[in-house]
Amino acid sequence: MPINPDDVKKEFSIYDDNPDLAYFDSASTTLVPKTAIDAMTTFLTSTVVSSRRGVHKLAVNGSAIVENVRAKLATFLNTDKVQVSFQKSIPSAVASLVYGYDWKKEQRNKIIISQSEEHSILVTLLRAAQVLNLQVEIVPVDKNGILNMETLKDTVDEKTGVVAVGHVTVGIGVSNPIEEVAKIAHENESLLLTDISRSIAFLDTSPTSLKADVLLFSGNIGLMGPPGLSVQWVTSALGTKHIPGIVGGSSVANVEKTSFESSFQPDKFESGTINIPAIAGLGTAIDYLSHLHQNNFHSHMKTISHHMADRLNDMNCLTVYGTPNDRNTIFGFNLGRDGSMSCHDVALFLDESNIAVRSGLVCAHPLIRPISSEGVVQTSLHVYNSLEEVDRLIDGLHLICKHLL
Repeated sequence: MPINPDDVKKEFSIYDDNPDLAYFDSASTTLVPKTAIDAMTTFLTSTVVSSRRGVHKLAVNGSAIVENVRAKLATFLNTDKVQVSFQKSIPSAVASLVYGYDWKKEQRNKIIISQSEEHSILVTLLRAAQVLNLQVEIVPVDKNGILNMETLKDTVDEKTGVVAVGHVTVGIGVSNPIEEVAKIAHENESLLLTDISRSIAFLDTSPTSLKADVLLFSGNIGLMGPPGLSVQWVTSALGTKHIPGIVGGSSVANVEKTSFESSFQPDKFESGTINIPAIAGLGTAIDYLSHLHQNNFHSHMKTISHHMADRLNDMNCLTVYGTPNDRNTIFGFNLGRDGSMSCHDVALFLDESNIAVRSGLVCAHPLIRPISSEGVVQTSLHVYNSLEEVDRLIDGLHLICKHLL
């Protein structure tokens, strides 16, 4: 039975007070279902206590919530739960990986980064390279955001420690060939770090099949979990031998005056106090998303993606970026053949019709600036979007073109 977006909207509180909202900013922050909000509220009213901080009933209950959600994520990813850890943010997870990598022992001094990386990855790696005195090389993309695989192949070598290439780019929604990237990285015994935030909810196979060594994703992008939580998956081999660069709390098992021992995984990757309210919410969001996956979710997404691509490509007054098709959930464009109208003005005009889109450089300056110096209008889709909402968006764009271009 096809998914009815009107029925889906009933599961999201924001539509109770704003039923006319057409929300096209899910690649930045996905809406959170009522069940996830309820799970957070229940934890904060009945448990509160952080995981692994005691043996009393409340502490045990908090720990059980964490491990139950970890198990759900492992099932969702088709992996072992010890390979899944909860992170404060993607930048902190990246920093912990890079600062914990033994560059001297491995005799490596280079990080390779795709030009299309979002700042959470790019800037964190640039700063780590400054501190650790490492070389950085950027692999370029073409005018459509396609990664130059020949340059990647020529750039990765025996001195490369980490390669960072995300799966689906922000702004224009281009999908990178991660399995091919992984082959190049592994031929040189380098680690591949891949951000799957903008693809994980829409994949019909396990992201672990991409062959990356580290997968990172935000709980609130795609998965419909609360903001303030990220998740890391690592291969078994890396999880066993790697000592994170950021430690403390339950990530250590024994501490002396001048030394410490790391905990076993996944605990060793979870420093400090983890965000259990968000973890509780993510658990129920995963349940809800898994239910949708079993009920024509992928068919619905393909239908609205195809409709969005067709309608945008048919507009003569738009400049559409990337290679939009029915696999895209992210679309980037500007009004005017030369992008002559400000993307922010477009977003503001659409907002007057209660249509929410993202505008600007979308936290990926090296990717977007060569396309449009001021930025792009980014629209992104999720299950609560409908064909009618896409038509509302297009009608709004036509109106702007007619009167303001």
